[in-house]
Amino acid sequence: TLSTAHSAGWTWDIELPTRRGVGYVYSSRHISHEAAEEEFARYIGPRYKELTARRIPIRPGHREIFWKKNCVAVGLAAGFLEPLESSAIVLSELSAKLIAEQMPANREVMDIVAARFNEVTGYRWGRIIDFLKLHYVLTKRTDSQFWIDNVAPETVPERLRNLLHLWKYQPPWFFDEFDRLEEVFPAASYQYVLYGMGFHTEVSPVENPDMESMAARFLNENIAITKRMRSQLPKNRDLLQKIYDFGLQPI
Repeated sequence: TLSTAHSAGWTWDIELPTRRGVGYVYSSRHISHEAAEEEFARYIGPRYKELTARRIPIRPGHREIFWKKNCVAVGLAAGFLEPLESSAIVLSELSAKLIAEQMPANREVMDIVAARFNEVTGYRWGRIIDFLKLHYVLTKRTDSQFWIDNVAPETVPERLRNLLHLWKYQPPWFFDEFDRLEEVFPAASYQYVLYGMGFHTEVSPVENPDMESMAARFLNENIAITKRMRSQLPKNRDLLQKIYDFGLQPI
């Protein structure tokens, strides 16, 4: 999947075996539908004239209460933010898993289970909002109002704002409020986005030269192991085709 930033949002571009799936997620507060389609057409190229764009309005947000009496909102019934991290898929799976494991034995305990479900699900939506916002708040772009508005401090959730301040001096780790059993995005996910987008953490200088050389040796060993393993692994498409043709190998 290729994700490309534009003046008022971003495109996804997924090459599939029989077609190419492409879409432009944009803010209608910052660009008109017509201008967005022109921008999208430039991205697609000359072939866009042969295609018909389908406009899908998104009303982002989520419910405050997910389980009410004997009704539970799962998937799109619970809410939708945007497809940047495909978070709606994992939330559907986690919600179904939680319902299956915590199905009330009777009506007497249903409200207790519902309250637990609402607390956990509300927490997960909050963390998805934090992680999605992280992709925008680290931008250095000032070429359009969309990117300028997205780095405004008042648009950043307080929890994420505090963590970004903390991460200036120490990298994300397990106890930075990522200590739940099934985090949607653990600390490592934040590290990938932070440092992939050029975020800088002020690391204390190493006073022991032996430790510094040891760290460099381990890093080089990991690079060598990674290259060796990648050379021996099948391509992703080849693996999927093999599973399609022969099924999963029994353990």
